[in-house]
Amino acid sequence: MKKFLSILLCVLVVLSVAACGKKDETPSGQGDGNEKYSGTVMLYTSAGEDAAQSLKEVFEKKYPNVTLDFYAATSGKCNTKLATEFEAGNVSCDVVWLAEPSGLIDFKNQDRLLQYKSPFADAVAAPFKDPDGYYCGARILIMGLAYSETTCPKDQVPLNFDGLLDPNFTGQIIMADPNASGSSKAFVYGLVHSEKYGWEYFEKLAEQKLEFDTSANAVNQKIAGGEYKIGVSPEHTTLNSISQGSPIGYQATQDVLAIACPIAIPKGCPNEELAKLLYDFILDPQGGQAALPTFNITPIVDGITLPAGMKSAKEITANALPIDWVDLANTGTEMLEKFNKLFGK
Repeated sequence: MKKFLSILLCVLVVLSVAACGKKDETPSGQGDGNEKYSGTVMLYTSAGEDAAQSLKEVFEKKYPNVTLDFYAATSGKCNTKLATEFEAGNVSCDVVWLAEPSGLIDFKNQDRLLQYKSPFADAVAAPFKDPDGYYCGARILIMGLAYSETTCPKDQVPLNFDGLLDPNFTGQIIMADPNASGSSKAFVYGLVHSEKYGWEYFEKLAEQKLEFDTSANAVNQKIAGGEYKIGVSPEHTTLNSISQGSPIGYQATQDVLAIACPIAIPKGCPNEELAKLLYDFILDPQGGQAALPTFNITPIVDGITLPAGMKSAKEITANALPIDWVDLANTGTEMLEKFNKLFGK
């Protein structure tokens, strides 16, 4: 009997050691319940390919059995792609993340969006989200001035958008086409409805021979190449170019034009469970929100450690030009028609 008990004790010790060894071999991100999620989730985003790739990496680290695929393009292209899928009855997108809300307001009115109130949305200020829970702001985008360091001396860079009317910039200004770019569309609306600017400002910009390109990245590339002295561009896009060694500078403007870039879940998405998982992760202060400053993007929620010089969403929007997003959704087509006629587009 004593011999049997000794053998049994040894077996139990061996099994205990083996169990501990298996526990130590558990892959990072598993063992906390996250491994129960599996499959593929698709994101359509205008945030930029680098930011989307960064989001993919941190998301897949937390959910190792889930693959995050993404389609990165301008808001216009994302909207068009999704609208085409709705019409065909074959939606491939699980979460859409645009530069401004008017497109999502249109989809909401067409009953194309899933109503979802994320628990993390409570931390997002009311002006940044739909009160009915069909979309929610997920980052702050700021429009400013990008300039060529080779053709535009720093002392010639204006401190505001009206400085673009200086004769020194005639034929030397560029911005993303508002027909394709959501941020440029919001820029036009914000200034058109400002007492300081109005349509008169854009009439003068037309006289200044303002030029256009398809996206903010394309705009910055042409400015960096010296083809244009200056242009209107999102802050994070320009700062990212600077960090990569591009000969381009950035000037924040006195008149602040800020945009809360929203996320939503399309009705008929392939994987509703994973769509909600990604939606929550993007809004999570310890998830997607914490990753945004890496690409000079301002988080929508407070309480996140920001790099030196980056203001919080609350600080930015407190002084920003007002934008009525519902009105932009209702009048945006008419506005763009007038804009196109003014610039001969």
